[in-house]
Amino acid sequence: MLPRMHHEALLRDWKTLCSDIGERRAGTAGERRAAEFIASEWNAAGLTAVNVEPFPCLTMAELRAEVHEPAAQGWQEVEAVPLVGTRPTRGTAPIEAELAWLDLPESTHRLRPRSLRGKILMLFGSIPTDATAYRRLVAAEPVAVIHVDERLPFPWAKNDGMYPYWIRRYGVSPTLTVPYTVAWRWRLAGVSRLKVRVITQAESGESQNVAGEIAGRDPRLPAILVTAHHDTQCNNTGADDNASGVVCLLSLARRLVKLSRPLRTVRFVSFGTEEQLSVGSDVYVRRHANSRRNTALVVNIDSVASPLGHFLLWVSGSPALEHYATRRLATRGVDVLVKREVCPFFDSFPFNRAGVPSLTLMRQNFSGGRWQHHSIHDSLENISPAETQRLLEGVGPLIRAVAQSRVLPFAAGLPAVQLRTAQKLSRDLLGV
Repeated sequence: MLPRMHHEALLRDWKTLCSDIGERRAGTAGERRAAEFIASEWNAAGLTAVNVEPFPCLTMAELRAEVHEPAAQGWQEVEAVPLVGTRPTRGTAPIEAELAWLDLPESTHRLRPRSLRGKILMLFGSIPTDATAYRRLVAAEPVAVIHVDERLPFPWAKNDGMYPYWIRRYGVSPTLTVPYTVAWRWRLAGVSRLKVRVITQAESGESQNVAGEIAGRDPRLPAILVTAHHDTQCNNTGADDNASGVVCLLSLARRLVKLSRPLRTVRFVSFGTEEQLSVGSDVYVRRHANSRRNTALVVNIDSVASPLGHFLLWVSGSPALEHYATRRLATRGVDVLVKREVCPFFDSFPFNRAGVPSLTLMRQNFSGGRWQHHSIHDSLENISPAETQRLLEGVGPLIRAVAQSRVLPFAAGLPAVQLRTAQKLSRDLLGV
């Protein structure tokens, strides 16, 4: 049996990450302090091979936006947030321009070269996740793109990022977000012109991956990798996304290290720069070529602390892996909704590309995902230690059982169709 950890211990870690350290954007002092905290806790717990591995990253020294709407007394500013990776608008003053509204993906065919030159595009829906559609968007040459995320119908603007590889290869229009409710009001009122300014300054920075392990009795056997990420988006403390995952890593490491040595090594890794499309995880896989062959399973934990919600389990692997994991979790009182797919937005994805199976756990609290996603509301006031503890009581024994198995209770690797999907997504989104 695993030793229990009380909510108070979980909250101590949460408060260190979110109250003492705070925002942990890639390449900042906050992210580095989080990495150092994790390493110190793993050393104190008795893990071996604890190491902080720095790597270069893009960090935003300045990132802000202005949007002004027509008002009775001239112009009135509304909340606006640039996307990480975007470029600034030209000049030093807000640009006044005509609005063009477009609903994507169904109206992608209306994007033609230079068709939006001199206009501000109001984009409702998802920013294209298809490279062809994205190139059409850039080629239309809007002076700015205002993204209205249909998943988040709330009166605040989200913080988010763009694909670094696409920015380097295809370019980017100045892109920002405004609250859904503001865009709703504009559409109702027939607003046809806005003033927009995006101010950004990107610099080279340094991020960190943090690793530690419980050495197995048989080093020839591929290890179990347990992962999360410690960075945040801008302007929030990331209590759910993903301090909750880090809290789980710390708790699992402290509990598992107290048991007899497992047969297989259990390695814990907290990645930096996840919010720029899993840069830290990608760096880790590239640097540790042997880990691709020597990893039996990745268990990734990301955003699992919502008080209300459904635990989702993304299974990249065989049907036997799905059956084994869901049965093990259910016996410990954790029922999950299963997603049988490869997802490029998790730290498990670079491992999937290399053929390593994975389980990713997340807690969704409404049909669009998580209402507090990438906003100031992702705070300690909106997390549930009790639900996180409940998940840990299922995940800990699952990890321990696999680590004690000489013969894996599921097929190694990914099914051929998932591997092809992972490699295609990797080429399209990462240029790998």
